Amino acid sequence: MLPNASLFLALRYLRPRRSFVSIITLISILGVAVGVLMMIVVRAVMMGFEVDFRETLMGAKPHVLFSQEGTEASAKPWPEALNQIRASPEVISATPYAGGILYLANGDLQTGSQVIGIAPADAPRHLRKITPHLLAGSLGLADGTLVLSDQNARELNVRLGDEVSVYAAQNVNDAVRQYSAANEQDDESRKKAILESIRLHPQKLRVAGILNHELAGFIAYTSLSTGQQLFKLGTGVSGIAGELRHPDQAASLTAALKSNLPGWEAQLWSDDDSARLAAMRNEQTMMQFVLSIIALVAAFSVMNTTITVTTQKRREIGVIAAIGGRNGQIVNVFLIQAVIVGVLGTLLGLAGSLLVLWLRNDVRELLAVLTGGQVHAVEGVFLSSIPAHLQPWDVVLTCTTSVLLCIVAGFLPAWFAARMDPAAALRD
Repeated sequence: MLPNASLFLALRYLRPRRSFVSIITLISILGVAVGVLMMIVVRAVMMGFEVDFRETLMGAKPHVLFSQEGTEASAKPWPEALNQIRASPEVISATPYAGGILYLANGDLQTGSQVIGIAPADAPRHLRKITPHLLAGSLGLADGTLVLSDQNARELNVRLGDEVSVYAAQNVNDAVRQYSAANEQDDESRKKAILESIRLHPQKLRVAGILNHELAGFIAYTSLSTGQQLFKLGTGVSGIAGELRHPDQAASLTAALKSNLPGWEAQLWSDDDSARLAAMRNEQTMMQFVLSIIALVAAFSVMNTTITVTTQKRREIGVIAAIGGRNGQIVNVFLIQAVIVGVLGTLLGLAGSLLVLWLRNDVRELLAVLTGGQVHAVEGVFLSSIPAHLQPWDVVLTCTTSVLLCIVAGFLPAWFAARMDPAAALRD
């Protein structure tokens, strides 16, 4: 048989005709296309959710908060630690901060928030990433002012320029301990004296800015000196807040910094949400497993096509073998057929996936209309649109895997067909 006879026969068998073989060939191509489309689209959307969530966290929280583990005697003084942190090329900005939990009150309305006090001179550079999320006011952080989230503002029913009473968590804890001590007293006079001495010492702060909590989180900001007064730090600080050039590598970068900062520990932007980030990665792994099963089913459809063709072309296989065709040439006939089906299906699926990802928000709106639902998306908030993050390596791996599965699926029935006895095939 001529060298190019395998390709000629493979193309002949694939030639569109009104036959059962042509129909199942088209179904096989569509099956491969759907499998590739599902793998690329779902992977891109799942990765998009994780990337958007990570970027939202990195764009809202301080990348790293350094704080002293022990006493000042056992830890490097914060001015020296600050200079050393700023000297790192991976650190964009570093500033001392005074922070903790504050209870906020406006009349009978109360709420709580984490507060970070930063020097006004460092605020423009250090808070640059949350500036686009400022709904009203400014991030100047003047003494006696507070920048809080719109959620906290609604809970307190305050607007820009209003005053709120703030209580440091330490003061509240001290008051609770005093109240418990008073209840343990048997002497009514001593008990009354302790209760009368309980003072929360609220401080009035003016609302100077309101942030979008969807994108900037629930952290409130004030000046460094105001924070030092609230948390009774004197001239000391709670720690050092740092912004990194590559926040996704915060763990390794801070580990290198900590080796030269004895007595200091680091809290990363991802620590509070590490469980959710891990859950997203586990979801991606499980979804990839499910999508691989879909690709395997598509490969089985290619195998079904090859089995059908080899069964219907049994006599022709016998003729090829009788005139001296080698087993490899017979295998190539059906293997080329499987490759063509796999490549066409993969290209069709790739084109379809790119189209779906491009029109994903329109598809969402269409599905909402068809199902009688509504699209609950507000511009300017987290996940206001369906995210997608397409990685070239994922696309290449998906397409390559699809074609390889089709080749393997086509090879097995082709190999059995090539081992067919010519005499038996011609008798059928």
